[in-house]
Amino acid sequence: MSERMATSAAAATSDEWAPAVDARVTRIGMRMFVGADAFFFAAFFFAFFYLRSMNNNNSWLPAGTTHPTPGIGALIAALAILIAVFHMAAMRNLSMSRTMLWLALAAGVLFIGAQVYEFQHLGFDPQQGGGYPSVFVGLKGVIMIQTAGALVWLGTHIAQSGPAGDMLTRRATASSFSNFLWFLAAIGLIAYLVLYFV
Repeated sequence: MSERMATSAAAATSDEWAPAVDARVTRIGMRMFVGADAFFFAAFFFAFFYLRSMNNNNSWLPAGTTHPTPGIGALIAALAILIAVFHMAAMRNLSMSRTMLWLALAAGVLFIGAQVYEFQHLGFDPQQGGGYPSVFVGLKGVIMIQTAGALVWLGTHIAQSGPAGDMLTRRATASSFSNFLWFLAAIGLIAYLVLYFV
């Protein structure tokens, strides 16, 4: 048992766990992750414009299909951006970090709630087919799922912002996470403009 503890202590003090090295590795890893995720979302936007331009048998917007309410879409986009803003503020002002992270989490929960409400009040039935309903449900569903995962990740930051956490010593590592939130906020904003106005 003591040998295992000694090994853990040695690993914790090794060079790769130094805050500066850890921050650089995290920053590069986050850039790679966001880049790969950007291609994932690009497929949905490509499908949107491709299916809209083809519009075979007038199946882009089936009869009776209406665009969802722009107000709900604006609320969803605003909440996605709020999550990123609160998290970035927490990384810049460590004295208020725990409060700001909790606010980010609350905004995220509101985002999920608004998205669930929208799915229940779409104004069209995705089962009737058509390009627009398919892309809408797929894109918005994926944004919601990724945001839910980000909120779990955000919860780990809240846990590490306590007195026993290591957010102070690994501030740059923690702030790299906000890049993913900014990315999701940008995707939410682009999705709002494309799905509600194009």
